[in-house]
Amino acid sequence: MIEILPIFTNSPLRNYSYLVYSNRTGEAYCIDPLDVKQILNHSQKLGVKIKGILNTHEHGDHTQGNLELKEETKAIVYGHKDAKHKIPGMDQILKEGDLVFSVEEESLAVWDTPGHTFSHLSFVRKNPKTILGIFSGDTLFNAGVGNCFRGGDPNVLYETIQSRFESLPDSCLLYPGHDYWDNNLNFAEHVDPKNVFRDNYKSSLKPFQISEMGAEKNLNPFFRRNTNSVKDRLTELKETFTNDRSIFLTLRKLRDHW
Repeated sequence: MIEILPIFTNSPLRNYSYLVYSNRTGEAYCIDPLDVKQILNHSQKLGVKIKGILNTHEHGDHTQGNLELKEETKAIVYGHKDAKHKIPGMDQILKEGDLVFSVEEESLAVWDTPGHTFSHLSFVRKNPKTILGIFSGDTLFNAGVGNCFRGGDPNVLYETIQSRFESLPDSCLLYPGHDYWDNNLNFAEHVDPKNVFRDNYKSSLKPFQISEMGAEKNLNPFFRRNTNSVKDRLTELKETFTNDRSIFLTLRKLRDHW
């Protein structure tokens, strides 16, 4: 089976890198490398060899470690076709539906998930029966979604969230590109004040908690946008909205200034 090691980098932006690996084969892939020394220490302790570097998108805090890690491991660097000249050391293009790693019946598949940027990929861990986890980069966060002012579009992000992420099974684990729990939960309280599930969940929250999509659907105001709690609050804030998309866009605008 595929194993996952989240690596919190303690950077100012609270980045995550991830090692995706197999104990059986000793093969590993690193998603969005930042602190190369930290990544190499973990891979050595696990006894695995990094064969590939997977970039969710082109922003520097997700590609910063590419060249050093590539030099140390001779790994192949993968990314979106439209980021080929923006991702340091990129060797190979990934597109929707590609499989980058397979162990027994589990695999890591590519989703094209634009919105935060137009060169954004997410990586889906799955077996023949279900999706087990998703590495969402800066598309979806715990209790929030990505911003769109560094090469993205909130309308496209809405379409990606609505068409791809909302259909994920409740048991699917979310592996985001950053730990933004505190800020996002505070914003959620602001725009979705009558959420009892969130208040109970927050009281049991552990540091760097990996959430399930079932919890996210009950926590994340961008998923809960059609609840009375959110709609009533937007009305109180004198925000205008007419449909599902406009509520999402209004929430994204409010979060931009939070």
